[in-house]
Amino acid sequence: MADAVKEAEKPAVEEKKRSVHLSGAGANLTGIVTKAAVIAAVGLVAVLLAFIVTTKVLKPMLAHQDPAPAQAEEQAAKTEEKAEEGGHGEGEGGGDFLYEIEQVIVNPASTVGSRFLSCSVAFEMGSHEDVRAFESKEVKIRDALITILSARTVDELADARLREPLRRQILSRVNKLTEPVAAKAVYFKDFVLQ
Repeated sequence: MADAVKEAEKPAVEEKKRSVHLSGAGANLTGIVTKAAVIAAVGLVAVLLAFIVTTKVLKPMLAHQDPAPAQAEEQAAKTEEKAEEGGHGEGEGGGDFLYEIEQVIVNPASTVGSRFLSCSVAFEMGSHEDVRAFESKEVKIRDALITILSARTVDELADARLREPLRRQILSRVNKLTEPVAAKAVYFKDFVLQ
């Protein structure tokens, strides 16, 4: 009789072992799914942080970098060639000289580095000596241009009706920096807003 009881208990014990084994597998599966979800969440956060750092930190920093040394040397060589040819070239008025500042690149106001303006500005001068006076103050003139242009919004820069007031503001500020020498007019050689 004891053997019969043991035989009757065997299937019940084996059934319990199987259910414990299956519930252990379920717990193991739950652990794997949980780990996978945590890894996916960490990966998503890493991608999001990389995107934010790239767009909000690196892109604005790169936008404010000076031209590459090779480009700077090339620009200096062009400036010297133009100076040797007669004061940055003669204007269409016959006898008027032009002093030019190329590649002024700024981020307009409120763009957080997502937009930029690239332009070249020419100043109409009365003589070769005036051009030389402007050349000696190129850094100050370039800084004034950057300050004025970067203070404008994209809408202000895109509106062609506001270009004349912008020219007057540039002329006034630059002429104050270069006194007693003064430019007669300001021209935008190129004006690309992106």
